[in-house]
Amino acid sequence: MNNIKIKLSVIANSIAIFALSILSIISFYFTKDSLYQSTLHAETDLLKATQISIENFRSRNISLLNALEKDILNLPYEALNSQDNIVNNVGAILKYYRNSGNLLAVYIGLDNGENIVSDDLSEKKNTNITINGKANNYNATTREWYKEARNSNQTYITPAYIDVVSNEYAITYSKALYKDGKFIGVLGFDVLLINLQDEIARTPGNTFVFDHKDRVFAATNKALLDPSVDHSPVLNAYKAHGDNNFFSYKLNNEERLGTCTKVFAYTACITKSTDVINKPIFKAAYIQVIALIIMISISIILLYFIVSKYLSPLAAIQTGLTSFFDFINHKTKNVSTIEIKTNDEFGQISKTINENILAT
Repeated sequence: MNNIKIKLSVIANSIAIFALSILSIISFYFTKDSLYQSTLHAETDLLKATQISIENFRSRNISLLNALEKDILNLPYEALNSQDNIVNNVGAILKYYRNSGNLLAVYIGLDNGENIVSDDLSEKKNTNITINGKANNYNATTREWYKEARNSNQTYITPAYIDVVSNEYAITYSKALYKDGKFIGVLGFDVLLINLQDEIARTPGNTFVFDHKDRVFAATNKALLDPSVDHSPVLNAYKAHGDNNFFSYKLNNEERLGTCTKVFAYTACITKSTDVINKPIFKAAYIQVIALIIMISISIILLYFIVSKYLSPLAAIQTGLTSFFDFINHKTKNVSTIEIKTNDEFGQISKTINENILAT
């Protein structure tokens, strides 16, 4: 009797353990995928925040350049048709925009190579502008910001570069000026990237931005700004996978995840250690294993008692048959019927046996 109980319990528990194990494995992989996907979405959102910061920075400066252009072109052509007239009539406007826009320098490059500039030097001289040109071996018409703006007749934006005076990253915005269809010069200004760098530095996550020469000029982690840091693993992985696609790479024997996207002339990236995903996954797996062990233990106990309960009529049948055979073999003078009141197979068996007992 005990052997049947044990065998049935083992079979039932084996099936239960197998089913619970499969369920736990499936649950683990779904949990892992869910955590992975949620992390990817979160990182993508943080990267978009950096992208928006760069786009807003660009948009603000283009709007500022357009406003400056409008104020200058509101002057009559006679106020703009010579270098002296521009110095006298536009100098104050250039100075105002430099101060109000917190710009490094604001200037107009003329077709004679002279550059009318409002900058720190003019501030030190207590004048609206200074002239940077032949006297300083400078020719505005040979400069990229001048040539590109005049040739395209559109706003030209240089890639980020290191300003020789401040030794900080800066960008130049420039645009050709025309009044009544006549060329006046190329309007431009230099703006430091300090505000953009500070904004990106406050962005959550490990975000950083490369310039057109693959140098990091803005990052939430300032250690990444060190020129000695090797960023080739990230750049190589990005080039292999493209914009907004996640990739994995190794850095100092650490497995990391990352994604990058092109933003104008720059490349914005965000990376994270795989431990950020793996630790919650392994924690969830540990909890699932503990829960599985508890569930299996409870299952074994419950199934044993359930099997014992439903096999209990077998004991009554066994006792009844033993008594019946003892009576037939004249070992006893009395025989009793089997008392099982159920309507299942055990009840039918006991009924048949009882009929034979009563007929004997």
